[in-house]
Amino acid sequence: MLAAAAPAAAQAPVVWVQAGHEGPREPGYRDQTGAGSGPFGSEVAFNRRVAASVVRRLRAKGVDARRTPGLVTPWGAEGATFVSIHHDTPEGSAAIGHAIFGAGENWYHGEGGGPASPVPYSDSAKHREATTVSRAVERRSRALALRLARRFGRIHTPAFGARSPFDGVIPRDGNVRMMRFYGYYRTNAQARVLIECGAGGRDDAFLRRTELIGAAITGALIEDLAARDLR
Repeated sequence: MLAAAAPAAAQAPVVWVQAGHEGPREPGYRDQTGAGSGPFGSEVAFNRRVAASVVRRLRAKGVDARRTPGLVTPWGAEGATFVSIHHDTPEGSAAIGHAIFGAGENWYHGEGGGPASPVPYSDSAKHREATTVSRAVERRSRALALRLARRFGRIHTPAFGARSPFDGVIPRDGNVRMMRFYGYYRTNAQARVLIECGAGGRDDAFLRRTELIGAAITGALIEDLAARDLR
């Protein structure tokens, strides 16, 4: 009798981790260099540290975690999840955004100046081609955002040095910079979220805790993968 074939090994889920504003940056957004505040001197320096922590932790859990800079690389990246890591300006807050169906990315003057617009200005720099956000992508993205908010809300507290508000998951028609973030339109990941980890300046004591923050984000990503039967 022929021996039964061994079952194929399950493929590790792919999670894309973006350090927000890290160069090279996206065409149309190159002037958006991030907040010039925070415990490491700039938002980008914070974003890199947390992104590296998340990637390391995910890989230790058997996830195929991959870094991308501000320029989503490769364009149209396939995978289970895309997460973009940021912190806000001193006047801002911590919050979670996610991709939504039936919208589109923001447009700005030149390479990222002025208020966000749903349509191009006459002087808007050319954008790369956009991917789409389906209803299924929005549903999965919101589910992940809620898991991320629950985990992050446990640590964004005065006990850990946080001083700004935590706004939780942004409403669907809320902050367009978070809900219509260009990164959602450069990947084909099945779930797409963005996290503002706090306000640079006010939250510096909290933002220094990059490993604590990385652990919370990783925990939510792993929980979400398991809920989607990808773990």
